[in-house]
Amino acid sequence: MNICVIGTGYVGIVTTVVFADFGNQVWGLDVDEQKIGRIQKGIPPIHEPGLEEYLKKGINSGRLKFISDYKQALKDTEAVFICVGTPQSETGDVDIKYVESAIESVAKHMTQPLTIVLKSTVPPGIHKHLKKILDKYTKLDYEFASCPEFLREGSAISDTLHPARVVIGADSKKAKEKLLELHKPLSGERVITDIISAQMIKYAANSMLATKISFANAISRVCDLLGANVTDVIKGIGLDPRIGLQFLNAGLGYGGSCFPKDVKGLYHLSENAGYKFSLLEEVDLINNTQVSYVLDKARKKIDTFAGKKVGLLGLAFKPDTDDMRDARALVLINELLEEGASISAYDPVAIETTKTIVGNKITYAKDAYEVAEKADVVVLVTEWNEFKELDLGRIKESMKGNLFVDGRNMYDSNEIKNAGFVYIGVGRS
Repeated sequence: MNICVIGTGYVGIVTTVVFADFGNQVWGLDVDEQKIGRIQKGIPPIHEPGLEEYLKKGINSGRLKFISDYKQALKDTEAVFICVGTPQSETGDVDIKYVESAIESVAKHMTQPLTIVLKSTVPPGIHKHLKKILDKYTKLDYEFASCPEFLREGSAISDTLHPARVVIGADSKKAKEKLLELHKPLSGERVITDIISAQMIKYAANSMLATKISFANAISRVCDLLGANVTDVIKGIGLDPRIGLQFLNAGLGYGGSCFPKDVKGLYHLSENAGYKFSLLEEVDLINNTQVSYVLDKARKKIDTFAGKKVGLLGLAFKPDTDDMRDARALVLINELLEEGASISAYDPVAIETTKTIVGNKITYAKDAYEVAEKADVVVLVTEWNEFKELDLGRIKESMKGNLFVDGRNMYDSNEIKNAGFVYIGVGRS
């Protein structure tokens, strides 16, 4: 099948390489010409395990091409996947200006009937609004469909190739059959529904996962008050198959491009529809205050961060990605700098991305051991595998102080204490 994928961000670039690997002819389109130039050379726009290999394989096969020209990309195309960003607006609603722009460009340059698949996270029912844009610029036939993605950064290729489910929202038999054929190589149960329900599934799924994280963090606060161990509590409830352990993790909170935006997005679209989704307000509030909560625990040991050097282990919002969008490290950095702390940080892949946001307000170390040099406090922010086997004695010896804040409950607290640290976990001591 001839496909055009509009947008080469996280969702778009992964979609292009996987569909090309299945034997389709794929155009990846982005208005950022410099970005397209780098991708054409086989340089991925993001850090993602396995992506570079798939990208180069697709380009070398001749099935995968990248361009900024709508006219060329839409020639002979049967299906267009909209994968552009949908950021949060100042009001908290979803900003669909990039989707609207892409749809307008498609309408102006399409030369034959198209199936337009919304893969971006958009408000349910937005295709009715987008139809007005299409009808303004084209008389050709088209049909909308929705096929939301559920990939996790750091395992996006694997998640795309081996999904738990494939959700297809379509209001016509033709669009439904086309998408079923296109996704035939993928495993996972098929959920066939209407367009609005498919779009609602994405919001509901991400909000549920965020709710599990905030629930675990709320439980961690109660565990701290009562002297319980949140790790044991979470294991005890998560082993119940009705609940499950995935995403039931106490720590510094969630970040990234999806959970914060989609929780707020579902809250606002629910409110606009006539329902006040108070549960999501609390989910968001817990997440927004979790970093401060953990820092307050540390303040009880050192009084204040003013004049202290703090070393951060990890910056990215999660391991195996360089994505800093809504990363908890940024919240930490802002609060610590406001209090008068100096900060040294290390991350295996996210330092360059962080520099574009934070600049020279902090210093950047070459490894975890340099982070610890003369530090009063070390904070584990991102649970990268390379941090699991640190020489704790070397870390302790390099530090001026001895406070170790395990922001992801990754370590055995007794092991940290035995190395000479004062240990602070989340919901455990």
